Amino acid sequence: MLFDVVNVNDQVVSTLLAQPRESFALRFKKDTEPPEIPIAIGDTISVLIWESAAGGLFNEAPPRPGSRSGIEPLAPESTAPVSERPGETGIPGLSTPPRTETASPRANRQPVGTRPTETFPLEPAAATAGRQAVIIPDQQVGPDAAISVPYAGRVPAAGRPPAEVQQTIEAKLAEKALEPQALVIVKKSSANAVTVTGEAVSGARVPLSPGGDRLLQVIAAAGGASAPVHEVFVRLSRGGVTATVPMTKLVSDPAEDIFARPGDVLTLVRIPQTFTVFGATGRNDEVAFDAEDISLSEALGKSKGLRDDLADPTGAFLFRYEPNSIVRALDQPVATRSLDGSSPVAYRFDLKDGNSYFLARQFPVRDKDLIFVADAGAVQVQKLFTLLSTVTGPIVTGLLVCRQTTC
Repeated sequence: MLFDVVNVNDQVVSTLLAQPRESFALRFKKDTEPPEIPIAIGDTISVLIWESAAGGLFNEAPPRPGSRSGIEPLAPESTAPVSERPGETGIPGLSTPPRTETASPRANRQPVGTRPTETFPLEPAAATAGRQAVIIPDQQVGPDAAISVPYAGRVPAAGRPPAEVQQTIEAKLAEKALEPQALVIVKKSSANAVTVTGEAVSGARVPLSPGGDRLLQVIAAAGGASAPVHEVFVRLSRGGVTATVPMTKLVSDPAEDIFARPGDVLTLVRIPQTFTVFGATGRNDEVAFDAEDISLSEALGKSKGLRDDLADPTGAFLFRYEPNSIVRALDQPVATRSLDGSSPVAYRFDLKDGNSYFLARQFPVRDKDLIFVADAGAVQVQKLFTLLSTVTGPIVTGLLVCRQTTC
């Protein structure tokens, strides 16, 4: 047997629709949670350190309240006793003009513990002394998987999350600084990125954020697809496993839009979906889907339907190679021409049966399917008479002319 002929009915359509299709959610089902993004060798790291008070390891002590810069007078001015009247110096017979607030260099000086006036406000640096962060210059994680922090030495970083590195820095500085608090920020990472290539607007390595990025977010960061969405397939390579799904499936099914992981390779492949139709139809051609999926009824409509004068409604066929697992599910024997686990199958539709039109609306057409509509039996007789008329027509015409005229 060279191929199987399957008469399409409800059971056949149900079996085909029940077959699982390629799925990221099923193929990579263990990767449903956002990945933990560890620091890697070569990452650019920024470190900030705070202390609880001034005068610690990284911050200078603030100036004492009431102190000021400049030249102090030789002797502090005394304040007149309360018992003395204004204008009296305390020395009999000697009077001096009353002092004003502006005459003394200490006129605006505030006692200790009082709120300063607006005339000489405290500097913001003094007001926040001990609370400003010390920024360690950006550095790359070295080949020894560590970074340098003053007074803490080399701190292991690669393969660890930023929070764990922060705790290590704080522990190393605990006996030297005043209740140190550290913050580790990954400024740039080449290792924790996803490579996007193929039909992308700009192929690039997209770094992953700590909160996790889904596949569509990574594709959008690379500029999106340069081809129509219904012609683009997303091929994901991860850990030696590769799977391909239509991009429209990522958009329509949120479960397929899984989280990207460091080292993933996303390839956007443009595969125009087409089928070929020939026989007694209004259009014999290779026809594009122009959609994610189409049914047989839509395919026949794109080919301008069956020709009334030529087509045999009981002879509409769709040819394709099916996996042997589907052939067995259809209770059909595997064809002798089976290659690479697939067998040629011819699905037959009897369009004289009204139920076949409903089945045609559900029957899925696949990429590179062949649709053939056979000629009606009477067409062969018609073709014979057409051929005979082509041969005998000139002879009959000549005899008629000779009969009406003198030959």
